[in-house]
Amino acid sequence: MKIERRHKYYTICVYVVISIVITILISICMIKFIPIMGWLHWLFDRTVDLLSPLLIGLVLAYLMEPVVDLYISSLSRPHLSASRVRGISTFFAILTIVAIIGLFVLMIIMNMQQVIHKTDIKGLSQTINAYISYFQATAETLVNQLATDEMSMKAREILTTIYTTINSWATMFGQISMTWVADIGKNLIDIVFGVILAIYIMKDKPKLVKIVNNILSVIFTPKWYKRVTSIGRDLNSVLTGYVRGQILDALIMAVLVGIGLSLIKLDFAVIIGVVSGVFNIIPYFGPVVGLLLAGILGAIGGGIQQAIYAMLIVFVLQQIDGFIIVPKILGTNVKLHPIVVLLAILIGGDLFGLLGMLLGVPLCALMRVIIIRCVGNVFSESFAKSEND
Repeated sequence: MKIERRHKYYTICVYVVISIVITILISICMIKFIPIMGWLHWLFDRTVDLLSPLLIGLVLAYLMEPVVDLYISSLSRPHLSASRVRGISTFFAILTIVAIIGLFVLMIIMNMQQVIHKTDIKGLSQTINAYISYFQATAETLVNQLATDEMSMKAREILTTIYTTINSWATMFGQISMTWVADIGKNLIDIVFGVILAIYIMKDKPKLVKIVNNILSVIFTPKWYKRVTSIGRDLNSVLTGYVRGQILDALIMAVLVGIGLSLIKLDFAVIIGVVSGVFNIIPYFGPVVGLLLAGILGAIGGGIQQAIYAMLIVFVLQQIDGFIIVPKILGTNVKLHPIVVLLAILIGGDLFGLLGMLLGVPLCALMRVIIIRCVGNVFSESFAKSEND
């Protein structure tokens, strides 16, 4: 007897075969879990290596976009085509970013020259070693001057802990810096091609966006296409509000801290400002780095009084940043509870180090947007009430 495609036994057989295949695949994955995970890890690393110039280009283009949009709004003219305006805006945006980076580098070099009267690496290395030696001698002197009573023993333990922590941080920071320098040298070609790709991506962004939309419209049904593009817009809004806002906040804090510490004539004031601005991107933990760095260099270079002034300036600027600057820049784009932010930083740092601390918060914000778009705003108090009604 001939079995028709729509016959019930045919359907049963198809489901049985599919179930057996899925069961076999799951069993193989469970038995060969470690080799499969190793292969996937190798495949991921290989893919990232191959696509690293493109990834660098996408990241740089994403960061350049606000500057390009600013010039587009200023240069738009009726007699100029949209593509020409975008090309000119991209050119001026690149000049602006290069000028800002060059200005920071020039300020750092001038600050180094003012402190050590040299700009060569040898002079900088000698000065850093002298600062470290002075700090070690000061810490050892304070420890030796303490008596052996109970309170002094506690003070010695606290001072020893602080000293050990600072030394470990300095060692870790040096290792990370050397690793970054080595990675930059090793991946210099990828970085150069990434910059070139970023320029082309920004110049032809409308065409590329249209091509992506066309591909999505072919892959998904109209209903799912609308849903996917809507989620994409929400994710872009959140990521834009967080990443670009944090970068702008870092630039503002770098300038304010550098100027504030320069007013009290603190050594390496501009460099401390740049470091404070960079680490300020990491919520909660980042500001502590700038505060400690200002206090330590203040104590080494000018004594306890200058250290107090330096820490007070950084602390006041951080409060202004937290209560005035950040709310103005970030607005309401990232709506995460402080507990979620803290957990995201801790878990991200434990799993992926500094990169995890940087990306933990925006990834949680992206997950929040996806959950809201898929199941509704479960983070709102009114959601449970509407479900119970």
